[in-house]
Amino acid sequence: MAIRTVYLLVALVFATPVFAETIAVIGTGNVGSALGTELASQGHTIIYGSRSPLGLKALDVAKKTQGNATTSTPREAAADAAIVVLAVPGMVVEDVVRGLGDLSGKLIIDATNPLIVEEPLAFTFGVETSNGEIVQAAAPGARVVKAFNTITWQSMIDPEIANGPLYVPIVRNDPQAKELVAGFVKAMGLIPINLGPIEVAHWTEYAAVVQLNNQFSGRVNYDLVFRARD
Repeated sequence: MAIRTVYLLVALVFATPVFAETIAVIGTGNVGSALGTELASQGHTIIYGSRSPLGLKALDVAKKTQGNATTSTPREAAADAAIVVLAVPGMVVEDVVRGLGDLSGKLIIDATNPLIVEEPLAFTFGVETSNGEIVQAAAPGARVVKAFNTITWQSMIDPEIANGPLYVPIVRNDPQAKELVAGFVKAMGLIPINLGPIEVAHWTEYAAVVQLNNQFSGRVNYDLVFRARD
């Protein structure tokens, strides 16, 4: 049996969670929309946090998300949720997190990358450490997990577009938080891979910079992927 088939079968097992959480997805762009719709399909309740919660964009994303998804301000969404997904531009993530209020005890999934866009189109790494570490420092009482920042939003929705098994690196300090996020990943038809504590988040974020620079360079395209080794 092919490895992809095995993991898709595992995904079916995880598709109906033994629990259902309220999840705040901060951001209504492509990544936020993709993660929100996928997590909603697993039975979770989604609140989209937006600066314009009654705007057409936010309302349209919520309408396309199953399970009566709603919109709210980022701070209100985070307050009402046990899990917070960060899907905002990477260079503003610290300000966003500090604006969410008390996040103590909550699980934060950081899907951002610290990207600076330069002209002509090129990407550079915008922080000295990593966004994962910055988020943990801004919310010291929260359980921060770095995930979903190395794959496209299209792959989140349809893993079959990838040429082979698609691994999602998970970086975390809290083992229980890691297992919870790994369950989300498996239910999406993807494969979680544990890379260690939050201090190594920069590895995955640098990978995103390399991928984007290649994609827009005009040179021969290549895939930069994580794979588990025996």
